[in-house]
Amino acid sequence: MIFLDIAWNNLRRNRRRTLSTLVAIAVGVSMVVFVNGITAGISASMSDALVNQIDGHVRVQHRDYKKYFLAEQEKILIRDYRELAAEVMKNPHVRAIMPRVMTGGLLGSNDKSTTFFAFASDLATLPAVLPDYGKNLVAGQLLSESDPDGVLVGRGLAKSLKLNLGDELVMLSKTVHGEESNALVHVRGIVTFPPDEVLEKSLLFTTLGKMVKDNLLDLGAGATQLVVRLDDTKNVPAVEAELNHYFESRNMPWRVTPWYDNEVYSRIVGMFEGVSRLISFILILMVGVVTSNALLMTFFERIREIGTLRAIGMNKVDVFRLLYTESAIVGIAGAILGLAFGITLVLLGWHIGIPLGGIVNQVVHPALNASSLTVSVAAPIVCIVIAAFIPIHAATRMSVVASLNYH
Repeated sequence: MIFLDIAWNNLRRNRRRTLSTLVAIAVGVSMVVFVNGITAGISASMSDALVNQIDGHVRVQHRDYKKYFLAEQEKILIRDYRELAAEVMKNPHVRAIMPRVMTGGLLGSNDKSTTFFAFASDLATLPAVLPDYGKNLVAGQLLSESDPDGVLVGRGLAKSLKLNLGDELVMLSKTVHGEESNALVHVRGIVTFPPDEVLEKSLLFTTLGKMVKDNLLDLGAGATQLVVRLDDTKNVPAVEAELNHYFESRNMPWRVTPWYDNEVYSRIVGMFEGVSRLISFILILMVGVVTSNALLMTFFERIREIGTLRAIGMNKVDVFRLLYTESAIVGIAGAILGLAFGITLVLLGWHIGIPLGGIVNQVVHPALNASSLTVSVAAPIVCIVIAAFIPIHAATRMSVVASLNYH
């Protein structure tokens, strides 16, 4: 306890330097918390969009799906998806299943044409599996059973072809059996696709109505994917493992792909996590350098005092304890202040939202998580402890006589 009292009084003697060190630590910690909060918010926003708007919790598809999903769909076709869906529904965590086909080709309107990439989904189960699929609708109406030939087009695609609501489109593609096909549809609505602006320029959403199902794809009772919604996101790994074991044990070609196995999601989140780690490292290093310099100046001003303490019987270990206690007080106090300020910034950002353009192109709400907060506080404290060793060692390595005669 006596070391704590002495350390506290020593810090109070030079309040300006102590305060400046506290502020430097607090700013560094708060910025680390805030940057990690933004990264967590981006991850949460994208995962929510993937689960509720695009891919569901898991997808059941052929093990060679990525190889043939556009080129040779007959090789990956689920010929009667209802049988497979019935097996998947036996899992207690499964709540809804939607058949889907992805296709591509040429899209024409008047005298203009471009390539398209389409998600053709079963409308009867679409709202249950992807409840927010129409969240990014910016014009028109959502897909409807009363309008089976209506499609939603990406805003970038609409600009490219100068499309308006109600305009007719000719879709030129191939059936799942590889034969040339076409379908006449019309624009029912326009949507944005924030995760991928490039894809938005060719994106089209349609239903598995008669025009697309029979004329364009010649599906019959087939599909190339089953998009599955579970009772809770945390059950995704367990369901993935259980269903994959079931398929493999029966030598079936189907495999389960979780929502997070998405290249766009992995690329964007990975990039932001890398940037976050770099910024955090720089901030933590800054905290260590500022703290080390402040302590070095303080300790060298007190070399004669340290010599006096050792002359009256305090050994080097006790001097180390005293000086480290001072460093710990400043470091912990600064980290707590920084944590409080950082959490305040994150909560404020979560409330108002932070618009991020470019590759994310959406309003991000920073988020807090325990692991991030722990790292945000622990890393600077560890850095301070390490940084304090240099000035403390320098201040205590001098002999008692040299310390007392130091000017």
